[in-house]
Amino acid sequence: MMKEKCSICLSLTASTLEEDLRLLESRRGFVDLVELRADFLEDAELARLPSFPKLSGLPVILAIRRKPDGGRWDGAEGKRREMLARALSGRYAYVDLEEDLEDPALSKAVERNGGRVIRSFHDVCGVPKDLAGRLRSLAHRTGEIPKLAVTPGSTKDLPALVEAYRQLEGKEKILIGMGEFGLFSRIMAAKLGNFLTYCSAAESEQAAPGHLDPRELVQLYRFRKQNRETFVCGVIGNPIAHSRSPEFHNRAYETLGLNGVYVPFLVDDVPAFFHLARMLGLRGFSVTMPHKRAVLAHLEERDESLARIGACNTVVRRPSGGWYGTNTDVQGFLAPLRARAPRLMSRETRATVIGAGGGACSVVYALYSLGIRPLILNRTVEKARLLAEAFQCEWGGLDRDGIARIQDHADLIVQATGAGMKPNAGADPLPEYRFSGSEVVYDLVYEPLMTVFLKRAREAGCRIVSGLAMLFSQGAAQFKHYTDLEVPPELVDPNNQIVK
Repeated sequence: MMKEKCSICLSLTASTLEEDLRLLESRRGFVDLVELRADFLEDAELARLPSFPKLSGLPVILAIRRKPDGGRWDGAEGKRREMLARALSGRYAYVDLEEDLEDPALSKAVERNGGRVIRSFHDVCGVPKDLAGRLRSLAHRTGEIPKLAVTPGSTKDLPALVEAYRQLEGKEKILIGMGEFGLFSRIMAAKLGNFLTYCSAAESEQAAPGHLDPRELVQLYRFRKQNRETFVCGVIGNPIAHSRSPEFHNRAYETLGLNGVYVPFLVDDVPAFFHLARMLGLRGFSVTMPHKRAVLAHLEERDESLARIGACNTVVRRPSGGWYGTNTDVQGFLAPLRARAPRLMSRETRATVIGAGGGACSVVYALYSLGIRPLILNRTVEKARLLAEAFQCEWGGLDRDGIARIQDHADLIVQATGAGMKPNAGADPLPEYRFSGSEVVYDLVYEPLMTVFLKRAREAGCRIVSGLAMLFSQGAAQFKHYTDLEVPPELVDPNNQIVK
C-alpha cells in the first residue's frame, strides 16, 4: 500500500560527512529524510558510514551510485558491496540497490537491520518502453520499493511517465523524470503518487539533473500542501527556467488559500504538450516564447482579438474539455503605462516597437487600440513588414536607416524581442541608438530586471519600464481566467516595476 504522505528527500553530495551534516542543518526544516550519496565522499570518509544515521537525526537512504547509473563510483563492484554491507550496522532506513545487483544476502541484511531496499533502475540516456511494467518487475523481494529514474529528452517523452503514474495509482513507487523536461515529476510528486521526491541544496552539487532546492519546493511550489486533489496550472516555453510566473501564481494561491500549484514546463513540441496537459488535467497554462503562435492551431475556442494579434499567451480548459485561448499581454502591457505614464495613452504618442514576434504583436495591437501607429523595426525585415501591414504602421530593419527613423517615433520605445534575456543577458537590440533622455523606454524582458538596454536608457535620463510590470499585470488577468478570482492587489505591484 502507498503511504499517504509524499516525503522530501535531500540528497547529500559533499566530499565529507561534516559538510553533509552542515548542508542538512541548513535545510532540516524543509526535508523529511536524506539520501547519503557515498559515491561523492572522499575515500577516508567511507569507514565512517555506519555513524551517519545517528548523527543525522533523520531517516537516511544510503546510495553508492555507479557511473553508468549517473553516479561517481568507478571502483570494483566487490568493494562497493563490501562497503554497503559494513555500513548497515548504522541502521539505515533505506538502501538503494540497483536492479542488476543480485545479492540476496545483502538484501536480507538490510531487512535485519531494520531497513528497506529501494530497488532502482537509472536510464541516463532516455525513457525506456513500458515504464509501468518495468516498475512492477523491479522488486526482488516483498517490501522493496521500486524506483525508476529516466531522462526525457523531449516533451514527446512525457506522456509515457504520466501513463505509468496512472497505471500504478495507489502503488508504492518512485518514478522520476530527470532533467528540465522532467521537472514536473519532482514538483508534482505528491499529486502523482510518488513515495518521495529528491532535491539538493542549491549551493551543493546536484545529485541528479533537475534537482530543486528543498526551500524552493516548500516555499515556491507549496509542496507540503499538495495532494491528489491539487489543481494544476503552468507556463510553457523554451527556455523556461527564467520564468517568474510560478512565483506570482503560487504566491497568489498561498495568499488566497487555494489548493493549486503552478508549474513550469520546458516544451519543444506543442502538440505533445496539449496531449500531456489533458493527461495531467491542467486547468490552464500560460504561453511564452516561442510558442505563442504555435498554440493557436490547438484551440477549440478563442478570443476575437487573437485573429488580429496572431498570438496567444493564455490557454484555459473549458468544462467540455476543449481549450480556449486569449491574450492578456495587451492589458498587461497597457496597465503600467496607464498607471505611471498616462500622457502616453494618446493617439498623438509617437512610438517604436523593436521586434515582430508574438510579444511584439500584442504590443502593436495594444497601441493600435489607442489609435497609435508605431514604427516596427525587426532584424528580419519581412516579418516587420507583415506585422506593420496588418496594423497600417511604418516598418524597417534594425539597420542604420531603421535606427535613424526612431527619432521621429521616440515618445515610447518598446523592446519586444528576447535580446537581453538570460542566458544572453549581455545582448542589446539597439547598441547603435543613442537615447536623448526624453523617451519612455519599455523592455518586455524581466529576467534580468535591469537589462543592458534599460540600463543605457536610465543612464541617459529616460524613464524606464521593466518587463516585470507587464508580467505581473498580465498574470493577474490570467489568474482570473484560471480561478475566477481576483489577485490580491499587493501582488500586482512589485517593487521596481518602473524606475524613474
